[in-house]
Amino acid sequence: MYLSYLILLLLLMLYLYFFTVSNSFLSSLMVLESMVLLLLILTALFSMNLSEGINMFLFVLTLSVCEATLGLTLLISLVKFKGNDLITPNF
Repeated sequence: MYLSYLILLLLLMLYLYFFTVSNSFLSSLMVLESMVLLLLILTALFSMNLSEGINMFLFVLTLSVCEATLGLTLLISLVKFKGNDLITPNF
């Protein structure tokens, strides 16, 4: 039970880091991937109690692979278009 609280605390910290510090697209992708990995671990912990838990785990795993592929594709397109991966906020 304490492990799930620790994972939720790490998710909150990564969420705050994502919206405050990261200015590079690659670092943002790495933060998002670590958040997805923590969510995958949390799903695996909670799915041990369910009879259909492996289906939920595989669903989250599939979505994380799709998210990683889409993120890398956008990163490559951004680097080809701009020449760097810096994120400039437009206020």
